[in-house]
Amino acid sequence: MSRYLFFSAFSFCCLINSALGADAPVATPTPTPSQPIKVAVIDRPPFAMKDKDGEWTGLCVELWENIASELNIPFEYHETDLEHIVSEIADGKFDIAIGEIGVSAEREREVDFTQSFLSFPSAVALNRQRGTALMTGFFSEMSQHGVMSVVYVMLGTLMVFSLLLWLVERGVHSSHFGGKPIHGFGSALWFAAVTMTTVGYGDKTPQTPLGRFLAFLWMFFGILLVSAFTGAFASSLTVSRLNSDVTRLSDLSRYRTGVLEGSLGHGALSAMGITVDTFKTPEQGMSALAEGQIGAFVTSEATLRYLNHFKYGDRFEVVQLPTTKVSFAMAARQNFPLLREINIALVAETTRLEWENDVQRWLGPPPGSGN
Repeated sequence: MSRYLFFSAFSFCCLINSALGADAPVATPTPTPSQPIKVAVIDRPPFAMKDKDGEWTGLCVELWENIASELNIPFEYHETDLEHIVSEIADGKFDIAIGEIGVSAEREREVDFTQSFLSFPSAVALNRQRGTALMTGFFSEMSQHGVMSVVYVMLGTLMVFSLLLWLVERGVHSSHFGGKPIHGFGSALWFAAVTMTTVGYGDKTPQTPLGRFLAFLWMFFGILLVSAFTGAFASSLTVSRLNSDVTRLSDLSRYRTGVLEGSLGHGALSAMGITVDTFKTPEQGMSALAEGQIGAFVTSEATLRYLNHFKYGDRFEVVQLPTTKVSFAMAARQNFPLLREINIALVAETTRLEWENDVQRWLGPPPGSGN
């Protein structure tokens, strides 16, 4: 009887253990691919670029190689361009793509994306105005908004009143408006100027009734002229500031603007009806800006920071466009088996304390940092 109970208990335990073992999940590591995966890379500094020896470097290349080393993924690079990258990944020509690849809903329909590793607003590079160029622009704005017309009217009426006052008062009191014509007219001009500006020193005063009547009219007319000048000048400064600020994509309608062919910015500006000049590479666009062929160049802030700082010595003003935002990620073919492990490693890499320093090392200082 005891032997029967022993075997019954043993059989029951084996049955329970078998049942539990069947339900317990078994972690199976993702196998390392036997063949190198095909990594498409876009030559777009500072994300990816070739050095003089033909080796790939850049922020994205460094990030990918750290991930591949951690996961022990063999790979081989294949150079391509941004215009064809999505279709080539979707067709399975490549397994994954790295470089300046912005995430969009249209691209998401065709390929899978990793976690975003950078996110920036779009930005525009503008020529800085300095020295004589700044003064020329200032007087141009004043002329366009009627300020100079008011100045010419003020000077003309000042001269006419001074001449009339001198003709009326020249024979009355030599110490005020008399003496030589140049001295008398100069005194009348001085009186007209200090009266119009409401300074009123009182060192020169008309003596005749007609002269005082002219002075009375001039006082009121002078106030009107000064008020008109003040209003025109303030309005011109306000409009000039509004015209020089770029805070959204629609503001670029005031400029001849360059964009990258096939970029997200190209599509957005075209949708707004803004005519743009297209360029194959950011280097071409910045070169056109430097030569004055365009007035503004739009692409990602990361690219503009890199080129402006490392190639042009911070010559241009880089302005963020807060109403736009571009997230950068790696693109992978759909159902790519290594995507989850790559995502985990990517998050680990980009949450390190040193990640921001790595970004600034490749991109240069952020706009407005003064560096």
